[in-house]
Amino acid sequence: AIAAFLVLWFKGSPAGELLVLDMPKALAAEFLFTFALANTVINVATAKGTSGNSFYGLAIGFTVLAGAYAVGGVSGGAFNPAVTVGLVIMGKLTAAQMGAYIAVQLLAGAAAGALYKVINPDDR
Repeated sequence: AIAAFLVLWFKGSPAGELLVLDMPKALAAEFLFTFALANTVINVATAKGTSGNSFYGLAIGFTVLAGAYAVGGVSGGAFNPAVTVGLVIMGKLTAAQMGAYIAVQLLAGAAAGALYKVINPDDR
């Protein structure tokens, strides 16, 4: 969101027009890759089994990269509520779209957390 404000400050106007979205496809894409991103973060950056490893930056970065390439043209590739707010500030999404995106992203994060607890019941 701060980056979006800085672009507006330097450029003086929003960076572009609204994204043309098929909302069911966009929301499915956001759910899928937000889930993948949250699942990756939980498993590589916070799990006891991976403590001491420094590979998590690559794993997280490549997950975002895969999502951007796979569905960036479908949803804009936010995968994160902060990025979604930035897209609204930049004039790429409407407030209604932002609400739907954030709801789906929160559900995806909760699903990733629930899956982690099922897979790793002893990791607290």
